[in-house]
Amino acid sequence: MALKQHFTAFVFGIIGILAFAPFSIKPLILVSYAYLIRTILFENIHTLKKLISWSIGYWGFGMSWLIVSVYYYGETSILISLVIFFLLTLFLILCFGLPLIALKYRLFSGKVESKHLKILSISSLLILFELSRYYLLNGVPWLIPGTVFLDTPLHSIYSLVGVTGGSFIVYLIATSIAILWEHRYKIFFGSLVLFIPIIDKNERTEFDLNVSIIQPSSDPFQKYNLGYKSYIENNILNLIKDTSIESQMIVLPEAELPYSLNSNDFRQFINKINKKDKEIIMGVWNINDKTLFNSLINVNTNEIYNKRHLVPFGEYIPFTSSLRGVIDFFDMPMSNVAHGSSIQDNIKMSSVDGVNFSPLICFDVAFGNTVRKSNISSNFIINVSNDTWFGKSMGPYQHLAITRIRAIENNKWIIRATNDGISAIITNNGTIVDKIDKNISGVINSGINFTYKRSLYNIFGHYIPIILALIMLLTSFIIDLCSKRKKY
Repeated sequence: MALKQHFTAFVFGIIGILAFAPFSIKPLILVSYAYLIRTILFENIHTLKKLISWSIGYWGFGMSWLIVSVYYYGETSILISLVIFFLLTLFLILCFGLPLIALKYRLFSGKVESKHLKILSISSLLILFELSRYYLLNGVPWLIPGTVFLDTPLHSIYSLVGVTGGSFIVYLIATSIAILWEHRYKIFFGSLVLFIPIIDKNERTEFDLNVSIIQPSSDPFQKYNLGYKSYIENNILNLIKDTSIESQMIVLPEAELPYSLNSNDFRQFINKINKKDKEIIMGVWNINDKTLFNSLINVNTNEIYNKRHLVPFGEYIPFTSSLRGVIDFFDMPMSNVAHGSSIQDNIKMSSVDGVNFSPLICFDVAFGNTVRKSNISSNFIINVSNDTWFGKSMGPYQHLAITRIRAIENNKWIIRATNDGISAIITNNGTIVDKIDKNISGVINSGINFTYKRSLYNIFGHYIPIILALIMLLTSFIIDLCSKRKKY
């Protein structure tokens, strides 16, 4: 019987994953979280074990791409990759479940009788936990429930209170279903109107900037073989020949070249491009004072941006300063990439006066507050990424969805260039103008428009939902305290 219950919890965790891209059965996020919340709050037997089972289904399957990341980038064994993946999943379980269990004994001990107050308190705690995921272990902001409102009537909420505001709505509805169990069907079916699919068409045909995106789709497992270097170079050069004559900018993906920008190979390759009339933006490895950075460079101006948020256990090892040299595993070849400074200037264009863009590399785009700060005065965003490390998982589709949300949050167009998909031009309302799918080598010839008006989210960030959550928790504490005094 216990095994059946744990399997049920596991299945409900997997159900939550189906709400995200590429499946996008969005209402299932309510089903998954309502089950979890009700299990923790109202069941006294095997609660922690069920939490673990749910989490293995939710985070285990939803973040399984991390195994590929560690295995490929870390150049380690599949066994160690699985161990690291398990430890990260366990970490998320403890951070998510234990605070909720603690609140259970505070709110459900008979001292706080208001169901509505319980709903607000639980939702507030979940929001605060969610925000903690942006900072712990350098941040794991993946599978955020608020992302499910993309392409629904509520997707404009991102420009107001960001994805955090969207998560607050999910938690409120899911907690209401869990606590008001007798009304679960009415609440669930009533909330379906929030998930009605919409298609946002972009009808503009004139652009402020004509852009070409290169998607090489080279083999990541041969990339650093000596004999493959000439293939990568020739493939890029041939694709550049297919760029539009009207293009003012050519964007290449993250670290496609198998050498650093400090090398003779890089200088020779740039000379071969022979496109001095176009702005060349590309990701590249950068060795600065014996320190390795994952960087983006404007070849025309030599301005450089260094990636801020590295992939945990892929590009860097948490606590590496203490562990490197102690255990051989922590001396992995690709575990020594350095974090870029948290304060970096936007990159200017040489061909258009007074215009600059916000540079983001891969994992950077998952951090809403980082993107917000870098877009206070930018005209658009360039996101270069190497999504090959997702393998054949759901990762690339979820990554694209996150990028689209960043566009809405900041009211900015985004140029997204990836090694093997999904590259895209994204409008400030999250609409995809053009794209190249996975595992296709090709070129996007399109354009973007500049925006100058800041969104409400870009001005205030996620402070509005945070303040609201803290007020609700404080209210709960005060009512709890007052109820104690009445009894005495």
